[in-house]
Amino acid sequence: MSDYQRARVYAWEDQEVSPRCHTIVAFANGQTYVDGVWMANGWQRPPQVIYRRATRRVLSCAYHGEVYLPDTLAGWILLHELAHTLTDDQHGPNFVGVYIDLLERVEKLSRLVTMFTLKQAGVDFNLGAQPLEWVIKRT
Repeated sequence: MSDYQRARVYAWEDQEVSPRCHTIVAFANGQTYVDGVWMANGWQRPPQVIYRRATRRVLSCAYHGEVYLPDTLAGWILLHELAHTLTDDQHGPNFVGVYIDLLERVEKLSRLVTMFTLKQAGVDFNLGAQPLEWVIKRT
């Protein structure tokens, strides 16, 4: 599957999200932050936070069940990575829909402003997107 809007999502974050979100998460607090996001949403099985030194190209990354963080990271970047753990369409509409919800709930970004700026940036989103069931529920 093509990650057709990755560059647009990154450009939108630089322009609209970064200036509005000021939370910094230290690696030492990363697991507590992730667990809090999961608990606040009533989800089970939060991903494990693992240390990874940032490089020039990659600050952090995530896979289902794991989030790799450097010493410190902006909270919105961690939410971006958590949206990856919750969806399976790279930077597609479902990812962006879940990310919009996380930004609203955790960083208190206005959903309406977020939607408006995403539309202006040409980023597709699905407001009905839900986290993958197998990721958030115990089996």
